[in-house]
Amino acid sequence: MKKNRKTNLFSLFVLAMLCLAPTIGFSQTKIGHVNTQKVLEQMPDVKAANVQLDTINKTYQAQMKALLDEYQKQQQDLNDPTKKYPEAVLMDKQKAFKALQDRIQAFRDDANSDIQKKQDELMAPIRKKISDAIGAVAKDNKIDLILDSSQQGVVLYSSDNDDLTESVMKKLGIK
Repeated sequence: MKKNRKTNLFSLFVLAMLCLAPTIGFSQTKIGHVNTQKVLEQMPDVKAANVQLDTINKTYQAQMKALLDEYQKQQQDLNDPTKKYPEAVLMDKQKAFKALQDRIQAFRDDANSDIQKKQDELMAPIRKKISDAIGAVAKDNKIDLILDSSQQGVVLYSSDNDDLTESVMKKLGIK
């Protein structure tokens, strides 16, 4: 009895698939692609964000230069053979030198983290704007799937008819 029921369910499933096969065969997925890197490079918002990031970066570089100059002075002082320090003074200078090394490393880590955070903060609305434009172009052109052609290995081949980069740039007001 169980075997007969399984056979009936299987037959019903096969019949349903056969009925749906023509429908599945006729529905074609429309696919397009966008070079988001090209779009990003053309956006004035990105250029403005890069100016802000350059300003922040220059501030950090100036501070890092001051720290490295101090590091070099202390290193030269410690390695100067003409200077003979008493043991306690030498130990204190070595501790200060080690503390400066640690401070430089902490500053470098904090600066990199801060720059990355600022970049993410500045780029988030830009990425959203691009994503919204891609969605709008997809709806306008009745595209089901859009791939990013700027990513290595994502799009291996595409015809120029599928390239929606210019349409997205137009939607964003980029010439």
